[in-house]
Amino acid sequence: MKQVDEHTEALLSEISNLYIAAQQIEDERIMQGDTFNVFNTINLRSDEVRLHSAFIAELLNPNGKHGASSHFLEAFLKLIDVDDDFINFNKCSLNIVERVIGPVTETEGGRIDIIIEDGNHAIIIENKIYAGDQKNQMLRYYNYGRTHFSKGFRLIYLTLDGHEPSACSLGQEDYEYISISYDNEIISWLEECFRIADEKPLVQSVIKQYCELIKQLTYKDVDMQYIEKLKSITLAPENVLAVGEILKIQDEWMDCIYEQYIWNPLKDFAISKGMDFGIDCTYGEGGAWIYRHDWKHYALFIWTERKSDWRNMQIGVSWYNEPNKKTRIYKKDFFKLNCLENEPSYDWPYGWEYLREEICHWNYHITERIVKGEVCDYIIKKFEEILLEIEEHKLNMP
Repeated sequence: MKQVDEHTEALLSEISNLYIAAQQIEDERIMQGDTFNVFNTINLRSDEVRLHSAFIAELLNPNGKHGASSHFLEAFLKLIDVDDDFINFNKCSLNIVERVIGPVTETEGGRIDIIIEDGNHAIIIENKIYAGDQKNQMLRYYNYGRTHFSKGFRLIYLTLDGHEPSACSLGQEDYEYISISYDNEIISWLEECFRIADEKPLVQSVIKQYCELIKQLTYKDVDMQYIEKLKSITLAPENVLAVGEILKIQDEWMDCIYEQYIWNPLKDFAISKGMDFGIDCTYGEGGAWIYRHDWKHYALFIWTERKSDWRNMQIGVSWYNEPNKKTRIYKKDFFKLNCLENEPSYDWPYGWEYLREEICHWNYHITERIVKGEVCDYIIKKFEEILLEIEEHKLNMP
């Protein structure tokens, strides 16, 4: 049996010291106000409609209050390789954010996030921060462009990392669209907008704040000196084999992290409420539930369909022992709890929601958030809100 040798222990100690030093630098930045961001402060960090679509549309609007006329739009058109005379800047519609284009059908309707158009040509942007694709969404917007702008339009799919739209969103037809990312194109465009607004310090200040937020969302705000030093340590010839040994247990290591810092505290919470607790991490899915014995079929759930990275975590009230036809809740009996965002369904008869993106979309920061208790605290707080509403409304949990 292999033993953890002194060299591996020294490697872990060196990495730990490097991390502590990096945290000290980050703490200093916080103390100096270098990490302050107004959009985080007012809790709009990942709000696609109220922040991201609205802000980008305002910059693109030739009639916007930024005072830069069409220059920001011209820079964007150049970015997506479209001639700057494609849009008649003097005839741009003012209805450019969240434009409703009719009832949703298989091929038409919906709500376009951003549209810049002059009556003949259009730039149609589907903006995704964390929301998933809707069925035939891109197809519906393409059909709208084809119907209303016969002289030409461009359909843009904007995401944090530039990934392609899903087949579900594209439908069964072939058509042109452009995929761009906040990570690359939008950051480049914002930096150009900052340069264009050279004599407008207030506009520059807001653009800089927004650009910093995008860097946070796309993890470009990481201290690259720290990353390079970490790479240097782990790739050193004398350390490569030790790092390889550590990586062999990364899945088991994370399972232990989940158990120690999430599942065990949730179990303690359940016991404190006189409730039972269970976990299940099988078939690529994973989650936990808390229930009372008088709840014959339903429980509080935290659940994900992707155990590998725990994205799209959902929380709400669902069934852990599927009811038969005599006890099943039907649509007419659904009741949406105020503390949950999304409408009830058969799987979530009292409503549900995705966890806040800092908690739901786990990344290289997540281990720190878990160990500090942020993830578990958030889940427990939401469970407490659900339990409070169940008691307030005296719901009969079947």
